[in-house]
Amino acid sequence: MMKDKDLHKRLVEFLRDSRCSGNEETVNEVMEDKELMAVLRQLDSLGKQSCRPDKERMWTEIYRHVQFSRRRNFIRRWRGVAAVLLPALAGTGLLFYFQNFRPEQSAAPVAVARDQVQLFLNDGRVVQVQRMGNDSVLLENGAGILVDTGRYLIYQPQDVTPAGLIYNTLTVPRCCEYRMVLADGTQVWLNSDSELRFPVNFTGNERRVFLKGEAFFQVAKDEMKPFRVETGVLEIEALGTQFDVSAYQDDGKWMTTLVEGRVRVSDRDARQTCILEPGKQALLHNNMLTVSDVNVEEITGWKEGRFVFRNMTMENIARQLERWYDVEIGFPDVMVRYYRFTGVMKRYNRLSQLIEMIEETTDVKFQVNGRDVKIYRR
Repeated sequence: MMKDKDLHKRLVEFLRDSRCSGNEETVNEVMEDKELMAVLRQLDSLGKQSCRPDKERMWTEIYRHVQFSRRRNFIRRWRGVAAVLLPALAGTGLLFYFQNFRPEQSAAPVAVARDQVQLFLNDGRVVQVQRMGNDSVLLENGAGILVDTGRYLIYQPQDVTPAGLIYNTLTVPRCCEYRMVLADGTQVWLNSDSELRFPVNFTGNERRVFLKGEAFFQVAKDEMKPFRVETGVLEIEALGTQFDVSAYQDDGKWMTTLVEGRVRVSDRDARQTCILEPGKQALLHNNMLTVSDVNVEEITGWKEGRFVFRNMTMENIARQLERWYDVEIGFPDVMVRYYRFTGVMKRYNRLSQLIEMIEETTDVKFQVNGRDVKIYRR
């Protein structure tokens, strides 16, 4: 690992070559920040190991050193130099942005009415869930539905058992997320632009629900009744486990990520099947089912109120932003779709704040006109 005086020399030379104004002052400020210097030394050690450093190790090191609890002034200085320092020290070309994040401080993300979460009952009624009062109770064919201040639903089985399966459907629009507890105690977090169809009571020898969009499941154990999620393309079977299912039709791929326990994932015709262990993800794309290692915190970041973009294309980032901010994003320059960005940011920020963060560390420019957003090459 290089000495600090050598690091100082390289930083000055790089900033000069990059035509960065005030390079000596900038470098001195960086050198005086012990936390930032620790990160830079780690990056330099990674960069010396090969011409193409291990991106997984780099992400781990950055994530470990630049925690979400960093002081605001540190983040402000870091974001100002990150885009030019990282390529020089590590040679990956990754652009990233870390933001101070406190998951407990969640609020409505945008100025779109959050009372559009709808519950479609079997008898034809449509309930605007978030307009209901505290601890409101609905009755639906042998199940009591408790609405807690519009924040989540709890299905509570009653003594009366319906003759057959009675289904309800919960729809969560763009700009929203919602939580519910099924009759068996299974907890479900629904991401924006998602829909779950489920029985008000689980009878028979299985527990089957139908998903469109994305949801995180914390399944209540019942060895006699396996829990199954059907997406129309994939079927996931679990016994007491936690997992995330992403089944957005416009993504063109279907993913199941296991956090805890074990699940069996099969395609629609059950011709391809795999068993997942924690930290694994099953991906169905182009009719091929594959399994890989993933960082589950990145996949489930939405549930904790944050965007986690890890070397993600602008095209995939755009889909997430469209669902969360209810906008339509276009790419006049098709090549911009494939630009990549790495960052961790609050989902509850305004879109303008998130755009500013991305523009500061990439070569793209956003143009916003109401709900119409265009991304250009800078």
